[in-house]
Amino acid sequence: METDILTELYATLDSEPKNIHVLEILLELWIDQGDEVMAGGIASEILLIDPTNRAAKRHSRNNRDRRSERGSSQRTKLNEKPAAPSRAWSDIKRELEEGYTGLKKEAELLREEIAAVQLFGGHVSDSQQAISDLQNITEGRVSTVISVTQPVSVREVVRAVMKLQPRQASWTRKAQEMIIEDFVAIVTWATSQSPPQEVDDIRERLMKRKELMEAALPETLSDIPAIALTQIEREHLQKQYINTETMLGDRIEDIPKQNFFVSEDNYAFDMEELIQALIANDGVMRNPLSRVIFSESEIRKILAHPSSERLRPIQLAQSQLRKGIRSATIERVAKLGEIMLADQSPDARNCRDAVEEFLAYVVTLPKKEQETINSLKIPGKDKFSQQAFDYTIGESVRDAKANTTCFHKVGDFLTQAAAYLRKQKA
Repeated sequence: METDILTELYATLDSEPKNIHVLEILLELWIDQGDEVMAGGIASEILLIDPTNRAAKRHSRNNRDRRSERGSSQRTKLNEKPAAPSRAWSDIKRELEEGYTGLKKEAELLREEIAAVQLFGGHVSDSQQAISDLQNITEGRVSTVISVTQPVSVREVVRAVMKLQPRQASWTRKAQEMIIEDFVAIVTWATSQSPPQEVDDIRERLMKRKELMEAALPETLSDIPAIALTQIEREHLQKQYINTETMLGDRIEDIPKQNFFVSEDNYAFDMEELIQALIANDGVMRNPLSRVIFSESEIRKILAHPSSERLRPIQLAQSQLRKGIRSATIERVAKLGEIMLADQSPDARNCRDAVEEFLAYVVTLPKKEQETINSLKIPGKDKFSQQAFDYTIGESVRDAKANTTCFHKVGDFLTQAAAYLRKQKA
């Protein structure tokens, strides 16, 4: 019953990550179950959202008191000089290598002995299986003979991640490494089965595991399972992407691991090239290959990459431009769009008059607002061709005046631009 409740609560938290009420219930449940690691993680998440929350502060204070009591009883041990290791790591490594080589030699001798017994008419039970297993060991395929340990549960992985210190700079990096190790363990276990699991089955298993982790981890770490799965698919599952080369013509296989990024519509990028393309497009967060606007999750991943520092000033400038336009001007844009869409006359007189009126109005605006009209890239898509606009309002109106773009297409864009600007102001 408690498992069902936890599943429902985490499902709710997935859609409402800052729901304090749900987080407080989770905190109480983990405390009741005696799981201090999970309870501590939930308390930390609550305090990130609401530093004054009483339940979370009380739990954190109690934890500190318990750690203080344990610390005082062990303080003398902390001052003791740790004993020097009895053997150097190089000695241990050499022993392992020698033991592995010896195991293969012994397996080969034993296989030859069984074969000799059979040759002279002797009987060895399950001899064919034994010979096959010994042959695998001789050739270094030990994992095909000795079963790989069953992977740990998602809960155990999440618990280990939550033990990390959230305030450390390396927190997310260590969490990602742990989840990648877990996914590699799943692949290793699945491929060691007899017969080995199919790639599609392994991918499905990893997808389910990723979704469970995303639901259980705090919002600050919820993107990491997807990033880890992207790396595993590339390195272990032979994932195929829509493009076979980067934008500059390099092979997908040659993209450095730290720069590898896959969009939700399955295009592979070198992050350095992608960020350069976004900068060239005035910071509009649009996939340069599919021409589709990146999702919020994708944008977070892009901005989290070290190379995105070059993109931030442009993002800031675009954000300031969005704030620099008044509601009255937005309504003017919307009205011009409506006129262009409605005008079906042969000479488009209404459109031409409205364009002249709008351009005259823009001249009267403050300099900052004119800059927004002429410089802010508005994300939009042609309703008929589904092609991205990549326009500014000023560019579109001037194109309409010069007859280089039809009035209906510009009207479609301006209607979307007005809706976008209203949403940004709200």
